[in-house]
Amino acid sequence: MRILIVGAGAVGGYFGARLALAGEDVTFVARGAHAEAMRSRGLVVRTPSGELRTPPLRVTSLDGARGPFDLALIAVKWPSLPAVSAKLPGLLAADGLAAPLLNGLDSEDAVAREVGESRVIASIAYMSAGLSGPGEIDTLAPTRAGLAPYRPGQEARVEAIAALLERAGIPVRRGSSYRAMLWEKMVWNAPFNAICALTGQRAGAALERMEDLARAAMLEVIAVARAEGAEISEATADAMIALTRAEFPLTEPSMLQDVRAGRATEVEILQGAVVERGRRAGVDTPVLRTLAALVRGLSPRASALSGAG
Repeated sequence: MRILIVGAGAVGGYFGARLALAGEDVTFVARGAHAEAMRSRGLVVRTPSGELRTPPLRVTSLDGARGPFDLALIAVKWPSLPAVSAKLPGLLAADGLAAPLLNGLDSEDAVAREVGESRVIASIAYMSAGLSGPGEIDTLAPTRAGLAPYRPGQEARVEAIAALLERAGIPVRRGSSYRAMLWEKMVWNAPFNAICALTGQRAGAALERMEDLARAAMLEVIAVARAEGAEISEATADAMIALTRAEFPLTEPSMLQDVRAGRATEVEILQGAVVERGRRAGVDTPVLRTLAALVRGLSPRASALSGAG
């Protein structure tokens, strides 16, 4: 299987490294010093269970990639997704699949508009990771993937990709409802990304000091999800809090990393998207609305993402 990893940061780099070490034919799209390090000496991936090292990797630009590819794993930030999606029809095989590993609720729809609904499957990454230097990825907790059919009839194809990832050492949670899967991740993502970015704390420390705030924000996400028809129980908030304590206390969410680096945040596709969907559904979200306003104040460039959710 020919696999294209579009966006070789912490998420794409980890998935691609695992697949390459499993013997798959992997091409990475990356740039700058990180791309050069991958090309010349490979990736170093530090995990809680040990260190992984790949040999030098095949790295190119998006314009330089040469298909057809059987699978494209897309791990870019939201603002880059339209340009990436527009290139995919010329890169995917006729029966190839695209799997976006982005935050938010709309990535599958955006990709499907370019490649067609039958060539998209829903996917998410459950991980705590960051780049510690060119060609170096640090993960602070166990990494898993989530996969679900984007449209009916894709169950066998989802299972084939799940089996591929598991052969590469990436456990996979299978879902029957992709909307519920995306919303479930948002239950954690929207509250903790904001709280950690605003306080400068890792997830575990933030939880110990502000559990009531985190829970209130989680319940708002769940209320909006249920108003949109996603079958998510309020008990999901308790499960996420327990998971944070057990597996993700050291997590520095991407929004915290973005604020520290002076980058635009994903406030509009995380907190902003839930607030807007709640407004349309008649569900009030005062906690998330406040968190979104505070995050926008931290990131003067966040307005560049307005409307993305």
